[in-house]
Amino acid sequence: MDWSDEAMEAVSRVPFFIRKKVKKAVEEKAAEYGVDFITIEHVRSCKKNFIDRMEDEIKGYQIEKCFGMGNCPHCVVSSDILVKKLEDIIIKRDLKSFLQKRTGGPLKMHHEFRISISECPSACSRPQIADIGLLGACVPNITDTTCDLCEA
Repeated sequence: MDWSDEAMEAVSRVPFFIRKKVKKAVEEKAAEYGVDFITIEHVRSCKKNFIDRMEDEIKGYQIEKCFGMGNCPHCVVSSDILVKKLEDIIIKRDLKSFLQKRTGGPLKMHHEFRISISECPSACSRPQIADIGLLGACVPNITDTTCDLCEA
């Protein structure tokens, strides 16, 4: 989808940790109306709609993971089961209610508790900047597989 310079500039001022989510939301809303060129008016409209119902959009947590098995040549572990277990624990403990009590008001995007899981040491999912970050690793071993010249 094409964007006007003014619309791109507005989105570039959004905090980096939610910028991708904001851009996707604007594009989805524009697509609903059959628009294929995003203007500043679309960005402003989405901003107003989001701010008006921000707390409804917030779960209280985000669990992010990388592309994983089948999509990354460096993947050494699968986190699918771990992600499901973490989500079950967070839902059971009602983290959103806890955060609402602690903040004393409506939740905002930056109040969400973030967990990031990388299935290899490359850390594409940026676990180093999350509240909890996990990096996939394995014990090196010698195999019959030929070197793939990854320069690691």
